[in-house]
Amino acid sequence: MGITSNSTDRQRAVASGLLPIMRIADQPVSWPIDERLAHYGCPGVGVAALKDGRIDWVDGFGVREADRPERCGPDTIFMVASCSKPVTALMVLQQVERGVLDLDTDVNRYLRRWQVPANDFTAATPVTLRHMLSHTAGLTVNGWGVVPRDGRPVPDLLDLLEGHPPSTQAPVVVDKAYDGTDRYSGGGFILAQMALEDTLGRSFAEIANEFVFAPLGMTRSTFRHPLPTEFHGDVASGHGDDGRPAVGGWMISGEMGAGGMFSTARDYATFLLGARAAYHGEPGAILGRSLAVEMMTRHDLGSFGLGFHVLGSGSTLRINHGGSNDGYQSETDCFLESGDGGVVLTNATSGIFLFREILNALADVYEWPGYMPAPKHLRQLTEQEMQAYVGSYRIVSGIELPLLRTWVEDGRMFSEIPGLRFGVQESFCDTDGVLFNQAGPFETRVSFGPDGTAQELSVHQGDVVILTAVRVVE
Repeated sequence: MGITSNSTDRQRAVASGLLPIMRIADQPVSWPIDERLAHYGCPGVGVAALKDGRIDWVDGFGVREADRPERCGPDTIFMVASCSKPVTALMVLQQVERGVLDLDTDVNRYLRRWQVPANDFTAATPVTLRHMLSHTAGLTVNGWGVVPRDGRPVPDLLDLLEGHPPSTQAPVVVDKAYDGTDRYSGGGFILAQMALEDTLGRSFAEIANEFVFAPLGMTRSTFRHPLPTEFHGDVASGHGDDGRPAVGGWMISGEMGAGGMFSTARDYATFLLGARAAYHGEPGAILGRSLAVEMMTRHDLGSFGLGFHVLGSGSTLRINHGGSNDGYQSETDCFLESGDGGVVLTNATSGIFLFREILNALADVYEWPGYMPAPKHLRQLTEQEMQAYVGSYRIVSGIELPLLRTWVEDGRMFSEIPGLRFGVQESFCDTDGVLFNQAGPFETRVSFGPDGTAQELSVHQGDVVILTAVRVVE
């Protein structure tokens, strides 16, 4: 589409032109945002568009809670879930810059209430803040201590780290040798939070307000739990898979650094631009340039910088992070060269589909380079060819769910992983024989047996294998 003349025109173009992730050549399709909110059962969303290093526009769509009239607006507050992690990383780096912390020192030096359990892995490579912020420490993937606001006990940091009730998770340990590769770990960011609190002697929320929120003017953001009453009048309630509001409206967490931040689309866009300003060494930036560059450079063999997911190179280089808590889904992007980008915050589990379509609309209107895959060219399968895929497949790697099902109905092929929030998706075949759907950037490659039926499926996102599954003999 290309950039239109002013911010109002661009906003209207985005709101009326949501796009699927996997587009089909010669079959253009787009949707208005209100239609897709209804389609996915997502009550509301906050959106901010970045252009040339500034906020071009920010707005809300839909409602703060299903079956209630209060509309989402530019300053509606959402739980941003794991989009908290880059903020936590920035807070750590600020203390490194002040000489309070060191990125490459054993983190146990800074922990007063708890110590990373010693084992053969930690003896070979002590856990450091650099490892934790780049997800290379080998810490187990814990840290989702989010519970409904209904009076039930909330696990604190020690509960989560030690695996004690009311936490329902296993203890946080290092269970992988350091090899430079990343493995996403909420547990690492729990430790980053603890290191900041133990070293500075203040709550995480107080530290965030002093060093990040107040300097950047993020007046509608907080790590305080429970959420302060002054924010209650404009917070979006979370909604589950069934479309119903969460009990108590929103969540409470004992850990904040991994996923406990509440914010608005405007505030989070301000944070992204503040991080970009630091990367470019702008005067008065929130962090010095050298550490900002470290933060936004891929570390070792992984795809993360320090806190941010770092994607692309040159004109396509961008910082990214998504968030997923019960009732909330979010995604954020900022191109470091152009200063273009977007923030999408939703108040439903199904928002994972919606935010992708909104970001695609932003990419189209603002001409983000290298963001969306090229449109697919279809191969039309016969009914007989479709039947070769029909059946149940046992998932053997990549996801802790048992089955993937494929079937044919009215001359169309569908697939589903029961228990996964992606739901039922229509499957298409491209001219290379690769299967795909339009809900995500995934491709399914198929191995056939001597009888011509599909025997093994492997789902890819780019060069990464997401899962593999083998046919169940019935």
